[in-house]
Amino acid sequence: MVSMEKTVLHCIEEIGSTGRFQLCMAIMCFISSLFSGYLTFNFQSLTVSPEVVCLSPACKAMLNSEDPETTKQVMCSTVRDKDWAFEKGHKENFYTEFNLYCDRKWLVSMGDTLYFVGFFFAVAPLSSITDKIGRKRSSELFVISYILLILLLSISTSLYQIIICRILLGAAHGGVSVAFSVAFYEFTTAKPAMLNMMIGSAGFSLGGGLSGLVAMWSTDWILTLIPPLIGFSLLLILFYFIVPETPYWLFAKGNESAAICSLNKVAKFNGSPALENIELVSVSGEATTSKKSQKSNILWNIPFLRNSIARLSFAWFTVAICYYGLEFNAGSLGNEYVIMMLMGCFDTPFKLVMYVYAGKVGRQWACQTYLGLAMSCLILSGLPAANLLTLYGSLTLKTILVACGRALGGSVFALLYIYTTEILPTLVRSLGLSCCSTAARVGSLLSPCVILVNEISPYIIYVFTVICLMVAMKLLRGIPETLGKPLPSSLEDCEKLFCSGEAKRKKMEDPYRLHP
Repeated sequence: MVSMEKTVLHCIEEIGSTGRFQLCMAIMCFISSLFSGYLTFNFQSLTVSPEVVCLSPACKAMLNSEDPETTKQVMCSTVRDKDWAFEKGHKENFYTEFNLYCDRKWLVSMGDTLYFVGFFFAVAPLSSITDKIGRKRSSELFVISYILLILLLSISTSLYQIIICRILLGAAHGGVSVAFSVAFYEFTTAKPAMLNMMIGSAGFSLGGGLSGLVAMWSTDWILTLIPPLIGFSLLLILFYFIVPETPYWLFAKGNESAAICSLNKVAKFNGSPALENIELVSVSGEATTSKKSQKSNILWNIPFLRNSIARLSFAWFTVAICYYGLEFNAGSLGNEYVIMMLMGCFDTPFKLVMYVYAGKVGRQWACQTYLGLAMSCLILSGLPAANLLTLYGSLTLKTILVACGRALGGSVFALLYIYTTEILPTLVRSLGLSCCSTAARVGSLLSPCVILVNEISPYIIYVFTVICLMVAMKLLRGIPETLGKPLPSSLEDCEKLFCSGEAKRKKMEDPYRLHP
């Protein structure tokens, strides 16, 4: 019997790209994003102390006095100085336990920065591991690392042990974010993959809001580690028993029979007929991936790939500054607990609108529109009237505009995961995604410094973010549109995508010229 030639994408469409299996994967991605966001902002939430004022050195002896009446008198004082501190109402929390105020306040910024340092240095090598050993095994390895590090964090007794654990948690976050994103995309088609990315990104934002809520009500900072420990343990169990290796990765490695077996496992889970008498081919019609496509250095040696990664990397950097910088700037807008929860709630509706909009106008236009709107929100928030107009209680128009700007930037973050994935061939997809994610972590590393920069001027973060947004909008115009295009399996598929995009661009510039 003659075998029928089909691409992996056609097979996925045949067995179902929105079935029970993809629903389970979407739930797993949401759990991963929710608790990754929770742990990202957990340190910031635990170190929130809006009622801190500083005492002069003369009050130090009184504050350390063994006489309860003397201590109580000092706790109600209003003397201010930059050297000593106390908390009115004195609620014992992570902040007070480790004395993270005044001359030790820089440790708060360092704790957040080092989390992103771990992400920054680990995401590229860990993503290379994902391309080498496969999406399934690498995802399980990274989740196990997450669980062990949370347990290690819970038994840490000094601030420096906690900071080391956070560096390693940042590294595990980098591996999980790339491995899960690529794994889900390689089991479905573009539209459900984009919806999942938006939901996952919304989960990340909700995780940040949840960390603020838990920290506000928790009496012991160690108890705040229970939700992510349960979440990642559940995630590991689900992933181990449900998810096989992705067919795209198996086919790219030349293991066609294993790729068909993986597809049939998904078909069985979805209740679809098994695939029979088929031969897998790439989008360009090749039965196997070329040797040139299997070289990891093609990302740097092929000009159009190198140029695209550079442009996308700056866009990732920009949205990281917009997202994390404004998140860490929450303290300058009012009660930090409330602002963090408000920002988390704003993200979801903007991301759902992005899903619909990007599915109609394309990835490039959707990114540029949202970046432009974010820039407009930040410019308007700088007007004096925005800070004077009170909407409800202490909530001002400036707070709403900044929250909207951050939510718009976060929505682009979610879409860039999709856009970058759709540009790159299978065997360097994780590596390319990690390069862009590394650029984003540079922005993330700078973001906690907002706490210190605000002492110079609260407008510096807004001016810098607006300039970056303008440059990113310009650079994204050089990336080809991927809406409605198949996911590239090989370098030849990428060349076809970029060549068609270049020909279309030239035709728009000169419609009377003939192009091949």
